[in-house]
Amino acid sequence: MLQRSFTVLVVDDVTLMCDFLHGAVNRIPNCNALKALDGKTALELLEDATIDMLITDLEIKAPDGLELIKRIRAGQLPTAHDIPILIFSGNAYLAQVQQSIAYDVNDFLVKPMSFDALGKKVLHHLTHEKIIQSASYYADLYQQELDKPIAPPKEPSRKVSASIVRQAPAQEETGYLPTVDDETSLQKEKDFLSWPEDSTTGIYQLDRRLKKFAFNLSCFHNVFVKDCKLVAMEAERNRACEAIDYLNYVVKNLQKREGRPEFWHQFKIQLVKLNKLGQQLEQADLRHNSLVLDLLKRFSYWWMQTINRPLVQKLTATVEKLHD
Repeated sequence: MLQRSFTVLVVDDVTLMCDFLHGAVNRIPNCNALKALDGKTALELLEDATIDMLITDLEIKAPDGLELIKRIRAGQLPTAHDIPILIFSGNAYLAQVQQSIAYDVNDFLVKPMSFDALGKKVLHHLTHEKIIQSASYYADLYQQELDKPIAPPKEPSRKVSASIVRQAPAQEETGYLPTVDDETSLQKEKDFLSWPEDSTTGIYQLDRRLKKFAFNLSCFHNVFVKDCKLVAMEAERNRACEAIDYLNYVVKNLQKREGRPEFWHQFKIQLVKLNKLGQQLEQADLRHNSLVLDLLKRFSYWWMQTINRPLVQKLTATVEKLHD
């Protein structure tokens, strides 16, 4: 529980996403959310209001999210330079992520997220301080960037999913710096849990959430078996747990508008099992190798039970059933 009131500025140029962030933050007791759909509006709020946290997408109308971050950290605004800053993005260029790390952002949040998952992140960063350098440190860094000669145009940097961005071992203590030189090998690493080809539950939104969970848990598996830094493992574990939270959220909404009571009865049995595994993962000591490996085996067994009949069927079988 927060001991005082906090004002959180949320910035996203997609109205639906901005409204989601605004609503999620306002649900937290003692939190008041302000929203902006572009950098100009965000800048005005940062100059006029007392802001305790910024949650921003990177690619918004000028000034973009990264420019807002730099100005805050460099002490160019009335807002305190050391407030928690969270990036909320589905995709980011490698150069953007590296610059964000240089300016000590507090966290990278991957779209989409559930209300509960976002709320936990906000509470965590409002109640846990991160060591931030002096404003003059970032001001010097910002000035060095401005003083750099303009390089001739070249092919744009490859754009990568934020979920790939956080995979590689870091060269700094944050554990977030990526290596994206070999996309083929990264793709192969995601196969700890894989969705069967040409298969479906018959509900597109549910298929997407199951695939997202499989991807996130596979990312955690990859950093764990590679014995990456603890901070990287914890970040991937959080993503996997958030994917489970969002799956619960989506199931609750889908049940209200979809029929198939027998399907939902069986799927919720599996969901209860998944939630128990998720709780164990959230509480697991990641330094306890054998315990985590055993837990991963149980996740794998759960996955094999879930992606087979009667819950998941081949698309051809589903189409034939619809025609009958």
